[in-house]
Amino acid sequence: MMTRVTAFFLALLGAFPAASPLWAQGRWHQDQPRREITTPDLHVMGRVDAGKVYLSQRQAVEMALRNNLDINVERHRPLSAFWEIEARRGVYDPEFLFNFDWQRTTQPTASLLAGGESVTDVDTRYEFGYRQDLSSGTHFEFEFNANRNSTTNSFADLVPAIATDLAATLRQNLLRGWGRIDADYDIEISSNDLDISRHEFETRVADVVLAVQEGYWELQFALEDIKVQEESLELAQTTMDQNQARFEVGSAARVEVIEAEAEVAARREQLIRSRFNYRLAQDQLIRLITGLEDPRAFPGEIVPSQDIYQPPPVASPFPQLMEQARGNRPELARAGLRIENSRVLLERSRNRLKPQLDLLLSYQQFGLGGRRLIRDFSGGFINAPVIDIQPGGAGDSLEQLFGGDFYGYLVALDFRLPLGNKAARARNAQAQIALDQEQLARRSLLQEVALEVRRALTEIEMNSAGVEAAQAAVRLSRERLDSQQARFDVGMATTRDMIEVQRDLTQAESVLIRNRVDLIQSSLRLQRALGSTLSTQNISLGQALEQNLRGPGR
Repeated sequence: MMTRVTAFFLALLGAFPAASPLWAQGRWHQDQPRREITTPDLHVMGRVDAGKVYLSQRQAVEMALRNNLDINVERHRPLSAFWEIEARRGVYDPEFLFNFDWQRTTQPTASLLAGGESVTDVDTRYEFGYRQDLSSGTHFEFEFNANRNSTTNSFADLVPAIATDLAATLRQNLLRGWGRIDADYDIEISSNDLDISRHEFETRVADVVLAVQEGYWELQFALEDIKVQEESLELAQTTMDQNQARFEVGSAARVEVIEAEAEVAARREQLIRSRFNYRLAQDQLIRLITGLEDPRAFPGEIVPSQDIYQPPPVASPFPQLMEQARGNRPELARAGLRIENSRVLLERSRNRLKPQLDLLLSYQQFGLGGRRLIRDFSGGFINAPVIDIQPGGAGDSLEQLFGGDFYGYLVALDFRLPLGNKAARARNAQAQIALDQEQLARRSLLQEVALEVRRALTEIEMNSAGVEAAQAAVRLSRERLDSQQARFDVGMATTRDMIEVQRDLTQAESVLIRNRVDLIQSSLRLQRALGSTLSTQNISLGQALEQNLRGPGR
């Protein structure tokens, strides 16, 4: 009857094929199925009409989320960090092993008692094994060995002799690694690193979104500035035409015509510069929202469809804004995770300070079988003739092995105490230093965040005042232009007077547009300082991460 121990060993042996899913699936030698980033074909959002693409700020941001190459590069980091966790967990994967070796030797003998003038041995060995480490600090091994020996030794009774044995061994950490081994610390750190990579992705997305928003309004400024320069050129052209007419009737000097012509040329040059700046702003925005190598391959000229607006005033006080930044900024979340990683490393260093004490338990069963040779030694021990052969083989050895009649136990304690333990003590001191360093780094980062919020608030206040001042300057310049135009029409103002008031109006209008755009951009930078760039645009981190991901889920 089969003993309980034998049944236990057979159950373990039967569990080998299921111990490794990769073994069952036959995928251990193939590329691992994974998720990958696929860059989609360019999909132009907005309205396309007559070679122009009318985009809102929101549409520009959505195109960037799909197409921006920097964002797509950053999407790979969480994927890689996920597989780092899997790699760390691999230390707990069970291992199945199989060894086979065959050896034939023929050796001369120095004595007749060695079994003949020469002895030939043929050894065949099989080994099956199962090993696994557990996070509790437990190491388990199960091995089955079979050895078949065929020999010409005249003293051998079993030819071939088939020896089998089963062994189960358990090693348990009692001090260092009790309940948690190094791999557990590494897995926890890798899990934190995965969250860190997600926050790094969030930071990169927020930076790109802010760059898209700023680029969008720079494009809007360039477009509005072109209109201002066109209006300025039109005013200069009108003054030149008037001077030409007055010169023809003799009421103006030739120098006034030349002066007006020079001013027209200067303003035409300024208009060309404004159009060049508009083209540069186009190229920069196209780079941010597409993956095109050449921005001129974009199917149309981008025209912002959203008018310049007045951002709402900041209603919350600075302490409340800082509280919002503390809860939202991904950089601060990363700093907190780095502190947590330092604590994990400190805990591991403390574990390594302990001496090593392991408990070792082992149980073995043995079997032996084979064809038994019955010899007649009445005529002597040398080359005794075989008078009978009793059949036997591997079945006898296995029956004896699982019969449980031949067995052995082992109980052992393995204690190791490094004298001095300098390496572990040094690593512990370094871990404490690293923790202090990360905590100070987070405080420094909080200072930077506070400065960013303060700077954005100051910029908003400054640009708001600038808008009010520029609006007053535009009103004054228009009234002065109307007054000078009336005086010029009746010959009371010179060409120089007209040129100057026209320049003042152009400058005032350009400054007003600049200040209005700067006010919008400073409001967007405040959102970035508060960590609300994505939430303001209704962008969730999960959706941004999943964008362009293809393949089996993680």
